[in-house]
Amino acid sequence: MSALTFENALKGSTAYKFFLSDLRSGLGHAYAVMTGDDDVADEFFTLIATTVYCQNGSACMSCAECRKVLHSNHPDVFHVNAARDKIKVDDVNKMLSSVYIKSLSGRKLYFIHRADMMNVQAQNKLLKTLEEPPAGVTVFLGVANESAMLDTIKSRVRAIHMDSFDEQTVYNAMLSRGYSEEKSAVAAACSEGMLGKADKIAASSQYSALYAFAIDALKRLNRSSDIVGLDADIASQENLNELLDVLSIIIRDMLVVQNSPDMILSKHIPSDITALADRYSPLALSKILGMIGDTRRQLALNVPALSAIDNLLFSILEVRHRCPKS
Repeated sequence: MSALTFENALKGSTAYKFFLSDLRSGLGHAYAVMTGDDDVADEFFTLIATTVYCQNGSACMSCAECRKVLHSNHPDVFHVNAARDKIKVDDVNKMLSSVYIKSLSGRKLYFIHRADMMNVQAQNKLLKTLEEPPAGVTVFLGVANESAMLDTIKSRVRAIHMDSFDEQTVYNAMLSRGYSEEKSAVAAACSEGMLGKADKIAASSQYSALYAFAIDALKRLNRSSDIVGLDADIASQENLNELLDVLSIIIRDMLVVQNSPDMILSKHIPSDITALADRYSPLALSKILGMIGDTRRQLALNVPALSAIDNLLFSILEVRHRCPKS
């Protein structure tokens, strides 16, 4: 690794400011970084290490100490489960074998990736070290599923909650990665504030295609006879749940565009959003958002896709008729 993909966004995050505050007052012995974004957790761990060891005190990414961290050859930085696999007692034992060895710099950092994948035995093995940590050792746990962690572990760590990044921050991060404005906008809209997810979306043509498909489907849906064929086209989509996610974003944007056009997520297709919004009342759009959620639940219960989509399209037309624009 030569640099951080999301350096600017992470340095501006509340999570990083929380860490800096603790670092200045005296770094604790154990932290849990709470985020469902594994890619961001990995980069945040690297940012923490570069901040601790940077010769310039700023995570400059260019000094000798920062370069050691970036190239995974710093003698006092240890990564456990970087592959994000299940963590067993043997894995924790291997980590603990080096914990009590004196550091070269006066501070040793251990980063346990996806610590929530530790089994109970492994967590209990780690517990003693968290209760009586050696001086100069700090352990960071990456946690996506907090419920998987023992209460005894959670009570001995300080929680750092990673930000859910706003749309503009995600958009700017994707632009800085070299993605087009359209791909960056789609990624920002669909990523739920997760930079790692946004990067995957921007790198794929799937979501742009789903956007185009969803917009076309809404334009074609004007009367009950339009449902014939359209329902099959939708139901046959390979990524049906992702399509429903995109559809939810578009309907949400149609709901807000008339009063707050700056708040739409689909900034790459504002004219399409405005034109579609003119066909529906706010009440109808609110009800449609609920219907999409109902459709997701039906699919999760193994209701045939064609039946679920057919019902959704008829319901959209019905609510559009019953709740006309005033």
